[in-house]
Amino acid sequence: MERLAFLFLLTASVVGATTPTASDVVAGVEKNLAPDNFQALYAFTNYRTDGTVMNYEVRFSVKDVDHAHGYFLKPEREKGREILRLGDAIWTFIPGAGRIVRIADRESFAGGDFSNADVLRVDWLKHYKAQFASETEKQWIIDLSANSSDASYAKMRLWVEKKTAQPLQQYFYDSKGTLLKRLLYGSVRDFGKLSRPARLIMENVFTTQKTELKVLDMNFSVNIPENRFFVDRLGK
Repeated sequence: MERLAFLFLLTASVVGATTPTASDVVAGVEKNLAPDNFQALYAFTNYRTDGTVMNYEVRFSVKDVDHAHGYFLKPEREKGREILRLGDAIWTFIPGAGRIVRIADRESFAGGDFSNADVLRVDWLKHYKAQFASETEKQWIIDLSANSSDASYAKMRLWVEKKTAQPLQQYFYDSKGTLLKRLLYGSVRDFGKLSRPARLIMENVFTTQKTELKVLDMNFSVNIPENRFFVDRLGK
């Protein structure tokens, strides 16, 4: 219902007198990619240049933008590993060592081309200023410039389809304006109350390595225990 209302407002603004702001469009994308109170199963496949392919499955429990927990199901050697976002901090539990370690946003998620922030911090408007770079008949192209030292990238560029308000692709840059990574969004699917891309491919521009993320399922009829988001409960 929330997404339908948002799409109605965007459609009305396009055909009417008022054009949505860049922040309006980005807020809608954020809400679609990172809604409140859900559980989901994500599959990650890392394609390395030496021909190696590594597969991971992670069950996520998300309360809101500041509370997200991931539990690794596959591969067997990673089973039981956990990752927790709590506000601006990210922690991981390493089963083999029995330790809880704080990790950085910019570190690789599961050894692939998505960073921890790419997966766990879809709260761009908190750290970036959004403005239209250009516009076509069918797309908005939006630049997101970092306004906080906590931002994972100096700049991002986001392409959004007007008709559906779905993201199409995203570029990530460093402070010198160098393109670091490219993300393609595709395979939009209905997951209960929302529709969103179910297949994302992140490419590292320098290594040409890629990681594919597939959203296998999403469940919004959940009651996530509050202690799921306590650091001292990791590994228990």
